[in-house]
Amino acid sequence: MTGLRRRIARSPTEPNRTTNTEAKRKLVGLVERARTNGIEQGPLTPVEALITVDQEEWVWQVVDRDVLEVLSHRLVFESSAGKRREILMTAGIDTAMDAASKIVELDGGCVLIETLDP
Repeated sequence: MTGLRRRIARSPTEPNRTTNTEAKRKLVGLVERARTNGIEQGPLTPVEALITVDQEEWVWQVVDRDVLEVLSHRLVFESSAGKRREILMTAGIDTAMDAASKIVELDGGCVLIETLDP
């Protein structure tokens, strides 16, 4: 990371001021680096929250390893706009079919059942 300048004053009495022109130049550089890094990283993958906060109540989502090994199917809801969202995972095709039927009955739309890779 050559070419980066020190951003912390060497002594506590040394003033650290930036003009509007310098601030704009630094901001443009920061935005360009962020865009470049975003392109290099590729498309983002949504990650579900491990914690849900509802008013003052915090719910931690923890799954035991034994439960994860039993899961065999995932239900994915596909909206009319084409967006996909994983809803839940089940242990068995019968449970997956029952859950998908109930979701379609209540909400409509399309629920896909996918097998989990072993």
